[in-house]
Amino acid sequence: MCAVMTNVRRAYRREPPAKRFSKQWFKQTFHTFLWVAIITILIWVYADIQFTDQKEISARLRLRVDVNEGMVLLSKKEIPVTFRVKGNRHYVNRFRDLLDKKGSLLEYDVARAKRFIPGIYFDRTSEILSSLPEFRNSGLEIVSVRPARVKIHLDKLAIIKDIPVRFDYVGAELDGKAIMKPDRVALYLPASSRKRINPSKITLITRRIDLSDTPAGVENTIKDVEILPPAGIEQAFIKPPTVSVTFKVRQQTGQKTFLVQVKYLAPPSWLTDGTWQKYKLEVKPTETWRREIVVSGNRVDLEKLTPEKINAYIVLTDEDKKRDWWPGKIHVEFPKDLNVRLAKPVPDLLYRLIKRPGTTGQTGG
Repeated sequence: MCAVMTNVRRAYRREPPAKRFSKQWFKQTFHTFLWVAIITILIWVYADIQFTDQKEISARLRLRVDVNEGMVLLSKKEIPVTFRVKGNRHYVNRFRDLLDKKGSLLEYDVARAKRFIPGIYFDRTSEILSSLPEFRNSGLEIVSVRPARVKIHLDKLAIIKDIPVRFDYVGAELDGKAIMKPDRVALYLPASSRKRINPSKITLITRRIDLSDTPAGVENTIKDVEILPPAGIEQAFIKPPTVSVTFKVRQQTGQKTFLVQVKYLAPPSWLTDGTWQKYKLEVKPTETWRREIVVSGNRVDLEKLTPEKINAYIVLTDEDKKRDWWPGKIHVEFPKDLNVRLAKPVPDLLYRLIKRPGTTGQTGG
């Protein structure tokens, strides 16, 4: 027993310090420094792993659909989102740096996520964000997000081919017709809007070009003239989106504005069936019976034109007896011997038929 205790005491006996700058001293010093460094690194790594942080981050979530997938997005394409992430500080800072480089923009391929199925969805925003490459393997947890859900409206993409294109211009008369290449294009639109269009009656129009400074008698070609999608149809686009237009100006035209009195045309039966004894015609208090009519055409003919020669009118029908304020389309006619045309659309005229006091029957409003 005494021998064992003696051996233990020898094992735990503290070695005397080595002589300074000796080989043994350098060995002991390096050994001590190595263990201090290892322990320090382990302490910092452990602290970094254990120390978590939460940050609130704002970004823009862009919903994207590739047209080659045969789908179109009818809901909002870009949505502001605010989310709070949780993780160690290094990962949070790394994620924020990545987002800053992208301009705070996150993109989500809707059609692929929905497997090309049209419909309306209200997906959880947190699930959408978690599926993005920026979040995968980021080491971060999404704690909360606003808005909680995102509306996604997908529709199939329909195509109408071989639609003619018309060159829209002002400021000149052409010598012959303008030649466009291509002269027919394809219109892509949501399938839900397809039934509203009759392909045999649709013509697409180019962006309006002012030719007032284009020399006459010279062949001109304008490239990349934009084709405008039909009004009232959202998410419609055209392929190709532009055309090349070749034309020759015969003569320059001018523009002139006239203040014209708007008249009305009523059914002839109203003169004998007592309509005008029961009703009177009035316009909205903010309206007047006058309109500015902008006319373009040959400068000589424009000088001959006067407000009295312009026939501007609305057309009344029996339906007007049943309804309230109605936007009446103003029709404009010019003398047939003058080479002029309407340069700008004329705003509708709000009017109604109102029952006269002391009469019976239907009344507008």
